[in-house]
Amino acid sequence: MRLLNDVLFVAEISEAAPPEAGFFSWDVGDNILRADGALALLFGLHPRDAAAGLSIEVYMERVHPEDRPRLARKIRDSIVADRPQQETYRVLNSLNEYSWVTGYGRGFRNELGDTVRYVGIVVHASEEARGADLQH
Repeated sequence: MRLLNDVLFVAEISEAAPPEAGFFSWDVGDNILRADGALALLFGLHPRDAAAGLSIEVYMERVHPEDRPRLARKIRDSIVADRPQQETYRVLNSLNEYSWVTGYGRGFRNELGDTVRYVGIVVHASEEARGADLQH
């Protein structure tokens, strides 16, 4: 119990809180992406709508037009190759401003080998990630 108390104490006195990650789960066959409130805010969507489920197109419309084709290609390649992906891109947030985020995701296949679910997280992008993305 002592270790847990030490961790809690350190967390309370830390000045910078870690960025909240937004979590999502996309039912690929039904094209319904469900997400938590943190992801909804990152994408400028209402948390209730995100939790109920929206199409992936709704989310892609919030991605900066210059970043959209690259992100779509990365997700497609991740599904086809059955490997995780990571991408940094701009998204229209709840303040109606573009902000940089980094998304991590991967697909999961059924017993027939079809990708049925794609899950991941999205966080605010670090300065390093933004710089690396600008070099693409």
